[in-house]
Amino acid sequence: MRNILIGLTFIVFMAVMLGLEVRMVSPSDGQEEMELDLQLEEQDVGFVFLDLPNGESTYMELPNGESILIGTGAKSSADSLFFRLKKLNVSSIETIILPRFEKEYSENVEEVVTLFGTKTLIVPNEGINQAKTQYETLDVEIVGWSDEKKEELADHVTVTMLPSSYTILPTLSFIISVHDKHQFLFSSEANEDIERLWMAEDLSPVSVLKVAEFGTNDGTTQRFLNEIDPQVAVLFTRENAEVSAELLERLQETWIDTYRMKQNGAVIIKVNQADYELVTVHFKE
Repeated sequence: MRNILIGLTFIVFMAVMLGLEVRMVSPSDGQEEMELDLQLEEQDVGFVFLDLPNGESTYMELPNGESILIGTGAKSSADSLFFRLKKLNVSSIETIILPRFEKEYSENVEEVVTLFGTKTLIVPNEGINQAKTQYETLDVEIVGWSDEKKEELADHVTVTMLPSSYTILPTLSFIISVHDKHQFLFSSEANEDIERLWMAEDLSPVSVLKVAEFGTNDGTTQRFLNEIDPQVAVLFTRENAEVSAELLERLQETWIDTYRMKQNGAVIIKVNQADYELVTVHFKE
């Protein structure tokens, strides 16, 4: 049974509860700052859903020590993104996964690659030519992931791509499976047609659902929620947009623990073979 711990501030108590390490560092101006280390065990996986003011970005730390960034957020969120990565003591990001090309997902790719030495950029296969043109000046390998393909990210960590709508806007939705037990569904499309295709893939049970398209009411239907039965739902923030009230009602009526970045802060999840733990953190800029 999962263990949900809720913290409202970035404090030592929260870190101790989840087994995180807080370090005091002194930058050049002499003022002490706190850094957070996920303190993963050998086979643990860490997820940090970052509370950006505009856009999606999830930091992922693998058992082999490599790091992945799923989405980079909008340019208007760049300062917030890099502040949070600094507080997490991130020194390298080997791989970026772009679930979509719109600005809320992709505008900080170049800066992340430059600052963190990224070697691989993964995009929807339908958008690989667009990516090669858009990022031709970057020294990265650009890889396209296609529907229903399966990849191994590390020992005990696999990712399975889900069908997409083949619209003019390439998208990438997938499930990250940890220890063949904990399923993290990163949905990037919100409509009933695509959800019917996904339900045919036998997705249940889902531990955590990253809700698509910032909580629009066009998808994440009641039937879909009943089918995948997520324990936790995470909603990112888009500037000048609100989460659908009808969607929030569906999530609440289905007894899903719901976390909105705008209200709850960043969501940190540590996953081990038996269980996972969750806390929320407000990074003070």
